[in-house]
This record gives sequence, structure tokens and C-alpha cells, in this order.
Amino acid sequence: MPTPIGHSLAGAIIYALSTKGKDLLKSWKWLAVCVLFAALADIDFVPALFGRLDIANHIHRHMTHTLLFAVIVSGGAFGVLKALRNPRSLRYSAVIFLCLASHVFLDMVGKDFRPPIGVPFLWPFVRRSFKIPVDIFLNLHKDTYGEIFSLYNVGVLAREVIIFGSILLILAIVKLGYASPKRESHAEGVVAKARRRKGEKSGDSFRYGTPTQRK
Repeated sequence: MPTPIGHSLAGAIIYALSTKGKDLLKSWKWLAVCVLFAALADIDFVPALFGRLDIANHIHRHMTHTLLFAVIVSGGAFGVLKALRNPRSLRYSAVIFLCLASHVFLDMVGKDFRPPIGVPFLWPFVRRSFKIPVDIFLNLHKDTYGEIFSLYNVGVLAREVIIFGSILLILAIVKLGYASPKRESHAEGVVAKARRRKGEKSGDSFRYGTPTQRK
């Protein structure tokens, strides 16, 4: 299953998909929001930071790795944005939902050896875990702190960086390419030309009058 870094990169990909090319290198706050919410589900692993790795492994991939959690958090974000009268509250909350849901989906396409296998994304309505039979990502070893910082986990992280980083790089090149000044000037020229043609047509109508006027 992807590490928090892998999920953060997935959030960056969603950011790139939801942002116009010309704003790709400007909306840093929105990038931070997408990255944060894409990795938020792993907040249940926080006890490991306080020496309770056993508790973290026990509660990990449960309540926060569900569709209900994604709906509640994104719905809360929508309420806050609406209260602040943000005109894009619906769009922003929808992207936040995608970031949260991406975490659950990506965890379902990674190797998992710790029962229950998969994630309970339909909890509490369906009390079982689900796993897609495709292993794109490797399983992170985290039974001990020594395993967490092992060379094996470095390889797991490197694999994720290569996969997500490649997708992100391609998106950035494509989006920034379409947003280049040359392309923008060409698009502006096409629009200006169309407006001139429209103006000429309206001018001809004014000059010669309508068929009724000519009679």
C-alpha cells in the first residue's frame, strides 16, 4: 500500500488535473490542500509517532479509510467554504472528496499481508474489507521501527515516487505546454480574427440595411 508520500503525490496529480495550465505554478495553497487531504486518511497512524506502534498498526486502515469518512470531511469543507461565501465551494469540496477517495482506492491496489486484507471502504454499512486483485504498490513493512526505516521500505518509496512522479511530470509538461505564451497568443489571435469577421458582417448589415429596409 502506498506510503503517505505516495498519497501526497497522488494529491498533487489531482491538483494538476483540477487546475488550469496557466495557474499550475501559482496556486500553491490549493496544491497544499490537495496534498493534505490525499494523505489525511493515514492520520490514524499518528500513535506511532508517540511510541505506540502497536496501537497504530491495530487501528490503521479502518474508520478513516472509508467512503463515509470522505463524504463527512468533504461535506464539512463544503459547509466551511459556503459559510465563507466562496463562489467555488462546490468545486473545491468535490476535488477534496476525490483526494480523500483516491487514498482508499490506492490502498486497494497495493499488496497487503496484514489481516483483514484490504480496506473497509463501505464501513459501517458493510462490515468487511475490500481488495482489488491488482498489486501496483508494494506492502510497507512497519511491525517495528527498524522495519519502517529499512532499505526495503526505501525501495517501496522509490517505486511510488517513480510511478506518481512520472505521471505528475507528464501532466505538468502537457498543461504548461498548452498554457505557453505562444499558444495563448495564437488562441487570442484566432478569437480576435473571429470577432473581426463578426464585426464586418454586422457592418455590412448596417451599411446595406435589412431586406425590408432596402425595399
